Amino acid sequence: RLVGARPVDSARLRPLADPALLARLAPEARPHVREVDLSGLDLRNAGRLPDYARDTADLFAVFLDGKRLPLSRWPNGEYGYTTMKRVVSSGSFRARTTDGGTFEYREDRPARWQTALAENGVWLRGFWRVPWVAETLRVKSIDPKAKTMTFAVSTANGIGSKYSRLEGNTRVGDGKEGWFALNLLEEIDQPGEWSVDFSRSKLYIWLPAGAPGSRLFLADNAEPLVSLSGAKHVSFRDLVFTHQMGEGVSITDGDSVRLLGCRVENILRRGVLIRGGFNHVVQSCDLTEIGLAAIDLLGGDRSTLAPSKHQIVNNHIWRAALLAPVPALVAGLDVKTQQLVGARIAHNRIHDVTYSGVHFAGNDNVLENNELYRLGLDGGDLGGFYTTGGWTARGNIVRKNFIHHSENANAIYMDDGHSGLLAEDNLIYRVESGLFVGGGHDHVLRRNLIIQTHRAIHVDDRGVARKYVADDKRLRSDLDSVPYQESPWREKYPALARILDQRTDIPRDNLISENIAVGCETLARRSGNEDTLGGFRFKNNTEHPSTDIFTDAASLDFTLRAPAAAPALAGLPVLDLSRYGLQLDEYRRVVPPRDLALLRAGDTKRKAFDSQQDVNAY
Repeated sequence: RLVGARPVDSARLRPLADPALLARLAPEARPHVREVDLSGLDLRNAGRLPDYARDTADLFAVFLDGKRLPLSRWPNGEYGYTTMKRVVSSGSFRARTTDGGTFEYREDRPARWQTALAENGVWLRGFWRVPWVAETLRVKSIDPKAKTMTFAVSTANGIGSKYSRLEGNTRVGDGKEGWFALNLLEEIDQPGEWSVDFSRSKLYIWLPAGAPGSRLFLADNAEPLVSLSGAKHVSFRDLVFTHQMGEGVSITDGDSVRLLGCRVENILRRGVLIRGGFNHVVQSCDLTEIGLAAIDLLGGDRSTLAPSKHQIVNNHIWRAALLAPVPALVAGLDVKTQQLVGARIAHNRIHDVTYSGVHFAGNDNVLENNELYRLGLDGGDLGGFYTTGGWTARGNIVRKNFIHHSENANAIYMDDGHSGLLAEDNLIYRVESGLFVGGGHDHVLRRNLIIQTHRAIHVDDRGVARKYVADDKRLRSDLDSVPYQESPWREKYPALARILDQRTDIPRDNLISENIAVGCETLARRSGNEDTLGGFRFKNNTEHPSTDIFTDAASLDFTLRAPAAAPALAGLPVLDLSRYGLQLDEYRRVVPPRDLALLRAGDTKRKAFDSQQDVNAY
């Protein structure tokens, strides 16, 4: 067991006695809040929060009895939000200028924060413009009379929903932009909450009843708990990596480093970080209570298409991406290089995460036999398997996966002109959209069974409006980053070698065949002009109007009541749920059951986001 945090001496926990500070607390909290003098502890990450941040992983973490305690938050709750009433000024549309924007708030609560604003600072975190980007901003001023707050710095593209109307240089907002306040002494109003007073170097905390201070831990080390560079043939087996501010395990280059049957938990940043190398393995590990991505990997050589042969198999990932809407498993997401080739991601169970299950890019990666559910608990415009790798991310395969109970997700999402994906033999149940194709070329989407979604398949021609032409900066940079007209690229991806021979903004050569929709509102939504949607060829797709053909779909029993009534489904291997997700092996001795009661209850934390909305607003 490797622990990255250090215990707090119980003698440092003292009752809060300052009358001025006690007056800022709710009456019910005053007898319970303790203070810890942080001076003398040599903390390196207890300084004032930045004016702008994409997450809150730059502040130390507090743990008690094996659990990370939450920063004080208003409104309360892990997914507690209020909303802006209206936007007074969007601020600058360039990030991090001093024109931060102003909005009108709804409740009277912020009037209580004036002392905090003057002495320590007030920070708000919210989805200020779009539902897939959450940002933390420092407040410059609060006007209780006008009920407005003004930010110290601007966010990229200003505040106010992207989908609201523009009045002058301000988007007025739609009144649904969610936000919350954090790290306020005034908002410590339930056991477990804490805040930091940066000016006084004090930690204030409401300890749960009966919790001795000797079990309180602070995690302040932003470096990885374990770091290997250039290591070869090293195995970690049955170890626990826990209570860490930085990454849990970091592997750079090297060959055949293996994590087997390990548990990675209570990590503020990424659980396992793999940067380069070959033949690395993460197998039969449990990864939970992770602030950012549970696993983030790169490897292989894109220029030569030499495979990494990384294996991410049979892992249980849940409660990841708790501090930011980022994917739970990141495969090849390097903005400049997409440097992941020839990895296998298989038999993983990923659930109860704030954003996408798997975000992948690169080449020749196989994602198979995974089970994903309860995705997108705190974000929007996301996928079970999401990719926006551009024209060059060829050779990737998404097959034989089970994506379900994620009403806020598109099961397999090819965004913004992504091209060349093979998605076949997947089982999809109760999501927003089954297959979502945002333009792009050369996809093959076949033999997928899609049950009880709003729409089984979505295709669009967004490249026309968004000008996905040969000189598009993003797409051309991606194209020029690889030798796509040289060997072995030319032989392996001949369609890519010819991509500039025709218009690139119009989708072409996409085959969508033999998919089956059951109980879906729509089999296929074609968004755009028929003149530019001809590059989507639909062939032999079928639909059944009701899930009554199954014995008990709500309990994940997809056996057929009367096979003769649905001959296309009879005997389909896709209906065998034992093939998906976790398996018993040498390192995983128990497979936890699915919580059917929780699945039936559904998710009502956030309203589902139809990604078509973003296409319309561009």
